[in-house]
Amino acid sequence: MGGAAGHMNHPFDLGWVNNGSDLIDFFERAKTYVEKKGAGSVKIDGVNVSFKVVETPTGHEFAVDRGSLKPIDIEGITMGRVDDRFPEGHGMRPAIKTLLSILNKALPTIKSELETLGMWDNPAMFLNTEYVEGTTNVTKYDENFLAIHGLNQFYQRIAKSGPSKGNIRPGAERPEGVKAPSAEVSYEPSVMESLIEKLNPIANEYGFQVYGSVPTERSADIDIDFSSTLSEPFTVRVSEDREITKSLQEWLSEASNPRYKTVKLKNGKKTHPLHKELYKTILDGNIPIVDLIEDADAESAIYGAVIMHATRLLGNIILQGLTSPMGDVMNHEGVVLRDEELFGPDPVKVTGEFILGGMVSGFQADTSLTEEDDEEDPYLDTELVDDEDIDPVVDSDFSEKTVAIVPGAFKPPHIGHAEMVKKYLADGAERVIILVSQPTKSSRPIPGVRDDGLSVEDSIKIWEMLVGDLPGVEIEKSPMATPISAAYALVDKPHQRAAAAADAEIEPIEEGDTVILGASTKNDDWKRWAGAEKYVATDLNLVPPAQSAVKPSMHSTEYMGLLNLSPLKEDMPSVKSADKNPVEFHASDMRYLLEKVSEDEEAIELLEDFVGEGKVFDLLSILGLGTDKPDVNEMSSMGAGAVQGSATGANGAPWNAKATKKYNKKEKEDSKLIGRNLALEENIDLNIVDDVIRLIMEKGIMQ
Repeated sequence: MGGAAGHMNHPFDLGWVNNGSDLIDFFERAKTYVEKKGAGSVKIDGVNVSFKVVETPTGHEFAVDRGSLKPIDIEGITMGRVDDRFPEGHGMRPAIKTLLSILNKALPTIKSELETLGMWDNPAMFLNTEYVEGTTNVTKYDENFLAIHGLNQFYQRIAKSGPSKGNIRPGAERPEGVKAPSAEVSYEPSVMESLIEKLNPIANEYGFQVYGSVPTERSADIDIDFSSTLSEPFTVRVSEDREITKSLQEWLSEASNPRYKTVKLKNGKKTHPLHKELYKTILDGNIPIVDLIEDADAESAIYGAVIMHATRLLGNIILQGLTSPMGDVMNHEGVVLRDEELFGPDPVKVTGEFILGGMVSGFQADTSLTEEDDEEDPYLDTELVDDEDIDPVVDSDFSEKTVAIVPGAFKPPHIGHAEMVKKYLADGAERVIILVSQPTKSSRPIPGVRDDGLSVEDSIKIWEMLVGDLPGVEIEKSPMATPISAAYALVDKPHQRAAAAADAEIEPIEEGDTVILGASTKNDDWKRWAGAEKYVATDLNLVPPAQSAVKPSMHSTEYMGLLNLSPLKEDMPSVKSADKNPVEFHASDMRYLLEKVSEDEEAIELLEDFVGEGKVFDLLSILGLGTDKPDVNEMSSMGAGAVQGSATGANGAPWNAKATKKYNKKEKEDSKLIGRNLALEENIDLNIVDDVIRLIMEKGIMQ
């Protein structure tokens, strides 16, 4: 499903299924349910679309709603606006026109049913449907039809960022912790049956059939028995010469559900333990676990494969025992079960073999990507997003925008990062999405300031200080620990990226948009996106990362001149490291200066080059290092002018309490001049600057 209706859970997605034993319990409950009640409804492999009733100047009419916060969706895509939402050549365009024609022609005859359902004067209510025209994603159907799954109601939502910022979608109050865009609403079945009965004669004129929720029923001649399947062996190839074989029952008795974890592959990539391709690769056994998964994550990967294997095989047993007016359920995507007492408040789907639908191959033993220790932003590479629901639910107005995604931990963000954002905006990007993650790899502590490292909230506040006033910039907490994983999720197939955008609380990237994956040319930073074309959906246009990479910003000559005269230079990380260039921006340098602000007033001066003129004390305030400005009379701060007031350092001491050296204003101005005149190049040797300044001072020129 997807779009306005939201994602439907697999059994392992349910909050109470925490291990293999719970999974067996789910299927035992499913067996009881289908044996007593004849099961649920057929899961159609079609295109999800939502229809609501809106009032127009000419009266009531049906409209499509894709579930976004765009005005056209909130107001409704009526027949006269279809071309505005779906451009020429779009696959949904002719079908939507046909379906709206059917519904609008029937409108006068079904008014009473719509009133009873609560839809007539409430556009927050909609029919959740799927339409089929012949072959769909995996399944081939023999007729064109519209299946009405049920009635849903939107939750109220307000766009917090992006082009739709401030737009309000009316609806019901959203319960705490619920991310779905809407909720199912109960209704009297006879009312829906009456509506469908009245729709069908008109639908037939257009070559369509209308179904309600297609019920499933027990096949009397097939027993639902899990014992044989649970006793089947499942083999995991651990190494070239070692395999572990246990019955599925034995595996499930020890397996935990790793749905909240990630696993790291030997090639440096990250993926989800319940990813289909990982399961398929482990199932095939072509690549041993020791060659595929980092040792620390091997157990999660194996248990993920076990959970997937059991969900598939036990699901097949359920589906084989069911039939429907549309034939055997095994010939469809699966079955939807609804029973709050047995399964919880949300519907759950059992798909069996379809869980591998559309898959060609598993992971390759690709070693081209390796995880690099990026001091600034620990990009942990990619988490592949499961495409279990391949419904082409496109949330698009085909405006063909350019969207840049800038992901990272940003510990902390600085002007170098901000200049990248500004460059993308200057080059025509309508949106720049900044995803701030909280990596688990390293906290990057700042002693006396943030012993546990900067938080996501710290980084977001600093980002807002740097670029928050720029139009088109969206700063959000990454829903994943790995920023690149989150970025790839936003550019996946339409259904998946819509879900990922909802998780990040932003508008989805739309079909036809051009995508820039943020990177720098510094140290070939753009190479972290190697192979990106494999993860960016085909309906988007990817700018090659090598082409879109931004040249790194350089420190000002004032900064370099002051640094060269300062005792802080000796322990500056970029100066101490043979692999770094002090002229470039480094988050490690910024953390070092933040650590020193309570000891040396020059740290405050140097920090200004990292955050911009007049913003140092805003930065310190964000980090809880005093809200007033210190009394430092001679702190011109590279042209910012004198500042007044008082403040304290990390431990309550004055900012200048441990200052090791002071320079008069004239010396500082001379240091700026020296730095400027030396025209510091990218690879300049600071020792040369030392020698030059020392010679000048010895000659008395700076007296």
